Amino acid sequence: MHHKLVRAHSRVHGWRHIFSEELLAMLLVVFIFASPVAAATRFQDRGLIMQSATPGATTAYTLKFGYVTPAAVGSVDMLFCDDPIPYNPCVAPAGLDVSNAVLSNQSGETGFSIATKTPNHIVLSRAPTPIFSSASSYTLSNVVNPTQTEKAFSVRLRSHASTDATGPQINFGSVRAQVTTDITLETQVPPMLVFCVAGEVEDNCEDTSGINYSDMGQLSSQSTLQAQSQMAVGTNASGGFAITANGDPLSAGTNVIDAPTTPTLSQPGTNQFGINLVANNAPSVGNDPEGMWQNAIPSPDYGIPNQFKYVPGDVVAFSPDVSLMKKFTVSYIVNSSENLRAGVYTTTITYIASGRF
Repeated sequence: MHHKLVRAHSRVHGWRHIFSEELLAMLLVVFIFASPVAAATRFQDRGLIMQSATPGATTAYTLKFGYVTPAAVGSVDMLFCDDPIPYNPCVAPAGLDVSNAVLSNQSGETGFSIATKTPNHIVLSRAPTPIFSSASSYTLSNVVNPTQTEKAFSVRLRSHASTDATGPQINFGSVRAQVTTDITLETQVPPMLVFCVAGEVEDNCEDTSGINYSDMGQLSSQSTLQAQSQMAVGTNASGGFAITANGDPLSAGTNVIDAPTTPTLSQPGTNQFGINLVANNAPSVGNDPEGMWQNAIPSPDYGIPNQFKYVPGDVVAFSPDVSLMKKFTVSYIVNSSENLRAGVYTTTITYIASGRF
């Protein structure tokens, strides 16, 4: 080592007789300022935005970078490799495929189209044009992501004056990204239907009172017998709910008090059994529905004040979509004619609520 140093010193000492100190100083300055020029040929502000990072997904890549050298550019080379180093061999990322990619958007330096493409290589081309906008982006749609999540992949970038990415490069650089397995969060709202029936019920069905039985009194052709019950319902079903009334009209053996099949006024002196779900004054019985959900309503034939109807199996109340807790009061009337046969007239009405999930 000592001998090598002596020889180096000897050579420099000899050069001093050939070159002046001023010339040596100038060469040193040129050397110091020449190196950053080579570094400045890298693209600036490089980045890759993946619309989806799911392994194997078909997605879109947006490559962003800034041109540095103010020279005419005719092509941009995009090479997809495991390794970002330009002079290392390029191994294509497993599963990646850009052979069906489409240049769906571009900004900054534009006018490019895809000239050639293979599963891991794309060349953008245009007529050679001087650079006017440094910050640019290019979106490639229909790209198939790599499948390996354990390592990143790279896109090696180069710009050229030629239209086919041959010849000297102007700017260069790489971007790096990685696919990942998605984190999936899932929850659900369970289907819900709340329904209660009694003499009286609370709006939320938390409590009921009264027995499910009513003695309406003695039939007379001069007056109308009346009674009422309540029910509350709520559901988160997207199709809402429907409540049907089921059971025969009042009867005593084979003798039946008929029920009108269309909404009808109360008519004392005739055989008549009917219901509705609104407030009435002839006779004075019932209440309008209670609750904030305006979409839960009586069915049209059962929502007319002072008019009554009963057809077994009819929908008497419904909502077309979600309706949380609505209370309905059901009014019952019974009229009888003078020649109605004696007997104890009874019926059982069963209400069935269904959620339309």
